[in-house]
Amino acid sequence: MNTTEWHTTDERTADERTADDYLERARQAGLVAEVRGHRYVADRYDDPFTDRRQILVEYCDPGLPADAAALGALRDQLREHHATAEAVLLRVTGGAALPAPWRPRLTYICHEPSAGTTPSHTRPAVSVRPATPDDDALVHDWLVQAFRNAYPGQEVDAHHSGIEAVVANPGRLSFIAQVAGVPIGHGTVLADERDEVTGEAFAELVDILIDDAEHRREATSALVDAAARATAGRRLCGHVVHPHEPGQARQADVVLQTLLSADWSVDHAFWESTW
Repeated sequence: MNTTEWHTTDERTADERTADDYLERARQAGLVAEVRGHRYVADRYDDPFTDRRQILVEYCDPGLPADAAALGALRDQLREHHATAEAVLLRVTGGAALPAPWRPRLTYICHEPSAGTTPSHTRPAVSVRPATPDDDALVHDWLVQAFRNAYPGQEVDAHHSGIEAVVANPGRLSFIAQVAGVPIGHGTVLADERDEVTGEAFAELVDILIDDAEHRREATSALVDAAARATAGRRLCGHVVHPHEPGQARQADVVLQTLLSADWSVDHAFWESTW
């Protein structure tokens, strides 16, 4: 969508202006529709890693996810207008869970460090440093592994455009976790992202991957801290991919619940339903 500038004076909050402006741009693009009194914005979206034809509902009015009849009508309406698509992805704000046949596909979480956390006085085994260009090959390999983990059963090419885009992103900041000077994993954050719907600037923690199981918890915590310090002033967000395979899906849920019990909270999630 093309950005449209508005020069009006009104008493709306910044969030209300952002939402209204987003909906106006979507309306001009012919992407706004309505189901049972709820507006939504939908367009075709082909998954870049699975090539599945999907319809992405990037925005819906807040009441739609809680309206079971509207959810069913939404699926029927989208299927009627997009017969070649295999599934629909619906963006849901907050941690609301949708009923079957909907299932979580991607959950975005935001880092909210606890106030008054007492620093440890033990000598850490893990140290973290900013990555250098000499680390690019290592970072690339860890990203490849991360995307393959997120899409089990898919032949994710090592030079997939989605991976190359992360590596080449001008806002990329990568950090190397090491033990006794030996790299054991990385954390990579994209510092200059912007939410298409809300307009909010944020930093996205694209991946943390640790090869060393013994030091995984300590290294993960240290990498999150490094990313938060490096992007201070804007929200630090991450995501959890929910694979379709039952075993991997359960593991993803364990990871998500562990993060939510620490310093993370759900911002929004994409729920998927096939026809």
